[in-house]
Amino acid sequence: MEKQRAILESVIKEEIDFISYVDLEDGMVHTIVTNEDADVMPPIDGDYQKVNDVTIPKYVHPEDREMCEREFRLERLQENLQKKERFVINYRLLCGGEYRRKSMNIHYYDKTKMTLVFVRRDVTDNYEEEQNRQREIYDAMLAAKRADRSKSEFLERMSHEIRTPLNSIIGLSYLSRANLGDEKKVLENFDKIEMSAQFLRSCMDDILNLSLLESGRVAFHEESTDFEAFLTHIEKEFSDKAQEKKISFSVQRRGSFADQYLFDREKLNEALSAILENAVKYTQPEGSVFFIIELFTRGEQETIFRFEIRDNGIGMEQNFLPHIFDAFAQEDDRNTTLSGGTGLGLTISKNIIDFMGGKIDVYSEKGKGSAFVVTVPLKTAKEDRRRTERTTYQEYDFSGKRALLVEDNEINIEITRNILIHKNFMVDIAENGKAGVEQFLKHVKNCPACREELEIYYTVSVGLWQLDSGNGVYDIAGSLEESMENAWLTVRTARLRKVICYAANTLNVASVLIMLFMQIRIWIQG
Repeated sequence: MEKQRAILESVIKEEIDFISYVDLEDGMVHTIVTNEDADVMPPIDGDYQKVNDVTIPKYVHPEDREMCEREFRLERLQENLQKKERFVINYRLLCGGEYRRKSMNIHYYDKTKMTLVFVRRDVTDNYEEEQNRQREIYDAMLAAKRADRSKSEFLERMSHEIRTPLNSIIGLSYLSRANLGDEKKVLENFDKIEMSAQFLRSCMDDILNLSLLESGRVAFHEESTDFEAFLTHIEKEFSDKAQEKKISFSVQRRGSFADQYLFDREKLNEALSAILENAVKYTQPEGSVFFIIELFTRGEQETIFRFEIRDNGIGMEQNFLPHIFDAFAQEDDRNTTLSGGTGLGLTISKNIIDFMGGKIDVYSEKGKGSAFVVTVPLKTAKEDRRRTERTTYQEYDFSGKRALLVEDNEINIEITRNILIHKNFMVDIAENGKAGVEQFLKHVKNCPACREELEIYYTVSVGLWQLDSGNGVYDIAGSLEESMENAWLTVRTARLRKVICYAANTLNVASVLIMLFMQIRIWIQG
């Protein structure tokens, strides 16, 4: 009994302020259980209505007093309890110098309906949690609406950005056909067509890159890179662009850099270039763009660099800065909307820098310019110069080499085929992957030199690995033979399955068995 009482007292202490009841025959209120630790108004015994007349004006929040005076009257309570078995009155009560939110649960004691039971709880924390949750939902809805609006604006903008170069390509193609005798004019048109096509590809690349980055499907390839050459390349590219627009472009290097660092130079170049492109685009002629590279901290394993890109261009409003890296977001300004492009460059930059473990900070003032500060860690290279410079193959002679082109689009086939032929390739064409595999296997089967070359590749990719692992001499030729047989088996099995499915859908059981027997016979024989 003592244990049960202790449990009851523990529950009351955690869950409720007090429990009281009103005897409807005499209108008297009695408090039976009180949480002594709860800072509440004193539970007063006596005439119910008189208790309310004293306590409500003194303790209830001014905004809730009228409601409490009305809802706590016995006649009103009984009227509500006729509609439902229990109900709750929520109000604010003065406790310890502050107003707390209380919830009074009211119901009848038994079926005689002569006794009302009151159970009061403090719900302030729950209320605040609910309010926070509602605010989060509201903020999420606003963000969703903003994103939806941004996407709609983006699609509208992109329809224009894509349609304009497409119209140029179509129009210039027509003009070229009409002026075939004028070689100079045709070549000029070709140059313009190429520019329009490259712009289209840039738009598509932005959309694809963002999609891959946000889905986490982009692989970052770190390689030992000549840092000075990397910076010089960027400097040269944007010096030329700035010169075309009559903008001053200056580069500052602060600190002593190592020759080599390990990082994905294409990705970092893309991230920095997007910001620099933005700075040049929104800086007026005779303006200035500064590119500052600073060695921030140097460690044994990695070095943190600080890239600052500053301009005195048009700047941005403060209310737009929190959304500057949002996908599809562009400031609602004539200078920005007329500049062209997808508006995804900064979003892509942010994603790349985040993947590299860095961060981007932005500062801007309308009419005075902007500053982007990129902080990113780069691993220190360990005397590895094997991949410093990529090999170029423009001058390589591919005469005698065979290329298998797998493509189902006639225009793509024509373009790619001519490019490969121009590089002295012999070109075979397959319209799909299955046909491509069949052609490849057929060629290898009839080409001893190709089989020998594949053995060499197999040695490099598999044999040497097994030798390094201590498994002894690896049967390269045997493994290649097995791989080829497995490939043939896969193709023949797929073909057999297709025949069986066709027969099952069109013929009876006997016919299926006959077709199956014939196919197996062909399979065995050849």
